[in-house]
Formats: sequence, C-alpha cells, structure tokens
Amino acid sequence: TSRGVRGNKKATTDKDEYDRGDDKDAGDLVGEREAMESGIDSDDEADAKNVEIGTTAIDQHSVVGLKTHREPVSEAERRFLENQQILASQSVPTSTTPYVMKTPKIPDAQRMKVLVTGGAGFVGSHLVDKLMMEGHEVIVLDNMFTGSKKNIAHWLHHPNFSLRIHDVTEPIMIEVDQIYHLACP
Repeated sequence: TSRGVRGNKKATTDKDEYDRGDDKDAGDLVGEREAMESGIDSDDEADAKNVEIGTTAIDQHSVVGLKTHREPVSEAERRFLENQQILASQSVPTSTTPYVMKTPKIPDAQRMKVLVTGGAGFVGSHLVDKLMMEGHEVIVLDNMFTGSKKNIAHWLHHPNFSLRIHDVTEPIMIEVDQIYHLACP
C-alpha cells in the first residue's frame, strides 16, 4: 500500500478538515523529496511520484514551494520571465508595423475591457492600437472577410489582447465595458 497522504474527508460542524491517514505533513513530503534527490531510497516509489490529497492528485514538485529557500532559477527560466515582461509592456514589431508601441500598466479600476468588432480592418486596427497604448484590455471580433490578421499581428502575444474569429451576424456572449462596432453588418 502507498504511504502517501490520503485525505478522508469527514464532516465537522465548523469547517471541513482532512483526516490524514498516517499524519504526514507537507514538511515530511519535502523531506522525502530531498532524500530522493540525494539518492536515499524512500519507503515506496508511489510516494516519490504522486501524493494524493482528498480526491485531487498533486505532483510532488508542487510541494517544493513550501521550502523556506528557493532553488536558483535557471538561465532559460530567467530569460523566459524577462521575455514575458517585455511582451506585457509593448507590441512586437512586424513587417506592417515595424515600430514598437508601449503599453502602460494601469490599475484594474481604470483598465477597461473593450470589444472592437471589425478590429482587424484598417480603421479597427488603428483603434486597437490606440486602446492598447492606453493600457486597456482589448478583444477583437472579426470574421476576416475584409480584415487582415497582419493588421493586428503585433498584438497577438500581448496578455491584454485577444482575437476571436467570429461573424457578428451570429450571436456571441462576451462581458465587456465598451463596444466599438466597426464591422460591416
């Protein structure tokens, strides 16, 4: 049998608690992982690969965050994080838009979620540029009949931008603060 943490949920009057079968806590799990990494065999290989809490299986590597010290970040992870920060602060230069457009980080209370129908067209793409440079979250809805993806390609990797290929003659449910309807029908 596996000696992993088993959560047998029992009802209580105040809150739900977990009855841990063999009273292992997260500190024991971290200790087991450190022992595995140093070459010491654990009691059971199932413990090394999987820990089950309640009905959710959790990879033991996610328990590492409970350590008091952080492991050094690799060079590749550091570059990845830097690239994500750069992509979140500017557009990517493309052949149609060869310059970089900066996007400020504004507070959530001021940032609006804006829907631009026909946003891949000439006028719509310029409105999208303006809204993105103001720091808003922009959703472009276009069927690409007359619009072109290259007009908005420089925003495709930005976290505040999303493109939905959809015909405005068909219903769609999107929760937004503002709508700019630039599509034909």
